[in-house]
Amino acid sequence: MAGSAPEISDDERTWGFIAWLVSIVGAILALVLRPTYRYAKYWAYLSISFFIAVVVSSVITTILGFIPLIGWIISALIWLALLILWIIGIIKSLSREYWRPPVIYELAKALGIERI
Repeated sequence: MAGSAPEISDDERTWGFIAWLVSIVGAILALVLRPTYRYAKYWAYLSISFFIAVVVSSVITTILGFIPLIGWIISALIWLALLILWIIGIIKSLSREYWRPPVIYELAKALGIERI
């Protein structure tokens, strides 16, 4: 599934982009409104997994926030990494690429991304 797939239509690419950009809401919209779009479903699963990672990171960074300086620095780095991952995902979703981001893809596999 890795790599680009030229047979992906502009509409499918747009829905994959929406699924990733708007997080859980975009993912649900893509799954409900375009259930036959394999590319959009792929990105919807990644988006749901990314949302779960953000929620888990929120809990972790909240706990780390109680540790002065070191905890704050680690929290900032976690959020920076998530922001960078999200931006890369936006670019990849528009490039018609089936991207496999570390950790996020593993979580998506647990949700069933390989069955689409």
